[in-house]
Amino acid sequence: MSASTPKMSSSLKHFSHPKHSLVLKDFNVVGDDARCHVCDTSVVGSLTYTCSRSSDDAECQGFYLHKRCAELPTTITFYKHNQHPLVLIKRPNHFCDVCGGDLKFSYACDDCRFDVCLICAFQQRLLHHQGHPEHPLILMPRKSLFKCDACYEKAEDSSYVCTTCDLCIHKKCAFSPLTIPTPAFHHHPLHLFYSIPTMHRYFDRFCNICRQRVHKRFWMYYCHKCTYFVHMRCATSSPTSSSLNEIEDEGSHNDEADLIELPLHSEESLFDLIISQCRKLQFQFQGKDKNSTAISPAPDPPIINKHWSHKEHPLVRFQHSSHENDNNEDNYNKRELICDGCIQPITVIHPSYYACNQCGFLLHSFCATQLPGVLVAGACPPHPQHSLKLYGRSIFYTSTMCEICRNNTNGFYYQCKTCDIKIDIRCAFLPTKIKHKSHNHHSLVLRPSSNSVCRVSGIRVTGGMEYGCKICSKFQMRIACAFYPSMMKHKYDDHPITLRLPPFFYEGVFYCEICEGQVNNQWWLYHCGECDHSMHTYCLRWIESLKLGRSVELDINDQLHTLTLVLKTRATITQPMNKCRYCKKEYITNLFLECDVCGYLICCPCFKKIKASNKSIHF
Repeated sequence: MSASTPKMSSSLKHFSHPKHSLVLKDFNVVGDDARCHVCDTSVVGSLTYTCSRSSDDAECQGFYLHKRCAELPTTITFYKHNQHPLVLIKRPNHFCDVCGGDLKFSYACDDCRFDVCLICAFQQRLLHHQGHPEHPLILMPRKSLFKCDACYEKAEDSSYVCTTCDLCIHKKCAFSPLTIPTPAFHHHPLHLFYSIPTMHRYFDRFCNICRQRVHKRFWMYYCHKCTYFVHMRCATSSPTSSSLNEIEDEGSHNDEADLIELPLHSEESLFDLIISQCRKLQFQFQGKDKNSTAISPAPDPPIINKHWSHKEHPLVRFQHSSHENDNNEDNYNKRELICDGCIQPITVIHPSYYACNQCGFLLHSFCATQLPGVLVAGACPPHPQHSLKLYGRSIFYTSTMCEICRNNTNGFYYQCKTCDIKIDIRCAFLPTKIKHKSHNHHSLVLRPSSNSVCRVSGIRVTGGMEYGCKICSKFQMRIACAFYPSMMKHKYDDHPITLRLPPFFYEGVFYCEICEGQVNNQWWLYHCGECDHSMHTYCLRWIESLKLGRSVELDINDQLHTLTLVLKTRATITQPMNKCRYCKKEYITNLFLECDVCGYLICCPCFKKIKASNKSIHF
């Protein structure tokens, strides 16, 4: 094939746009959905000509022409039509005589009524491609319907075929660029990979634009700095608002300034949210029910002799201080004070609390005296249909499942007798509408579960409720994820641990400092930048609605043992699973009662049966 090619400059006249001259623009200034007038493909990431009068003429504002398309030769000779040269002309309502595709421009011979599209005119019939280096690929120019072995999409297209391996690749996939230098939807260049790198195959990987699974054996665009994957089809399509969310300014499209913004700053902030939401609802519904609690209760008494949740012993009021952990026989001493009502930490921010010196039962003063005994109909946002009554677990090693977040709790809960549902304290005062950093361009509403995968944890939301976006139909979040604080402290790290949202600018693989398992960095994780420590969110937050550490006695081999409620997790795959000594069942993760002296381990259901029968254990 021979050709004559025009010389190009920063300004030119082109037959495809005879009205005005064209000027060469930097590829960063074109719109995300801009397409070339000649080849009808995206101009994003390419040097592009635009109309010099586009600012004045509305008809010219959407005109774009690839520099490479402007440099196409005006005439060529083609191997399937040797008798006459072919001329580049505008050719609507015609079809390519090679592949059968619709035409907008073509190389044509009017005398013979022969047309060839721009792709077929310059395509290689024999292609050596690094995506399949074993054998050359042969062009099958006629369109046919098949599933591409590169992108895994069905399409009617010309294909490159390896007859040895029975491999078929769309023509457009075969000529996909090796690099997208400045994608509109990501911070770094994306490179074409022909399978998911081995180190990232431990988890299923998902496209960061459409959120659908990326098959490990097919081609994709990939950023190794961020473990960022994009389907080939998504990389060449116009970016959606959800895909652009990662590079938008925080809150830039959300004008609902009065909404509560999550994630909360710290673990202590959740108790602040419970108090503020509770008081807000009490104010709104004050006087609507005789059982509703007054907004300004009497001062907290120094001793509560018989609290409704702990009638066995009196509760004494204390003030938490920074010296709470010092040895002091006159005060209830515990390294970490956790309220048995809301299962939130007792801190110096809300220092007043009640304690039972005999059994270690603790309550925030607010939970002991100010929680409403009844939430009237309409006062509980997740369940406004009926009134709910406040209850507590009389036995700390038993638990109740919250119907909102689907987590178990051994703390206080509200119950609707009409519907027979229970709601823990955290969920009872959930706001109906929030803002969240993970989806900062739209607000999220509290709604029934959609039985879809949570977009921040990868866990399917089954039952209960979720926070979801009304505009972005595929964005939903588990209620438990909404409670994750943006910053935490942990015994394994001397520095604050930060909640990190993908993409992560980190080359390599994350491993959890707690369980030693690999961490999927396409989902949320906790990370310390100073120590380079990472942790699963669930390793840090799995027991957030259960209080551990309380003890009970049991006769084992005619000796009285003190058993403490603990969470036992197998740290690594090579370690043995945790085994209940009574029922002999093995668990990867479960709640147990454990003897600190002899290490006897018994699961909570077995212990409950033994206590109910008043038997001792012999083995």
